[in-house]
Amino acid sequence: MGMNKAKYAEIGRKLRNIPLEKPCMSYEWEELVEKLCASDDSGLHKIGIEELGKLKFKSTVNNKK
Repeated sequence: MGMNKAKYAEIGRKLRNIPLEKPCMSYEWEELVEKLCASDDSGLHKIGIEELGKLKFKSTVNNKK
């Protein structure tokens, strides 16, 4: 039993040292992308559409996990 407690303690230490995942997107970034999509400037609009596609892809991938 003493060996198991040592293993559990080691596993616990390793788990505490694993960095927490950062959110893949922030609300500020989503708002900026929305503004880019709504822009009258064709270049900015194009960038907004591309970034919106990336956000949707990331959201889809993260929801499948």
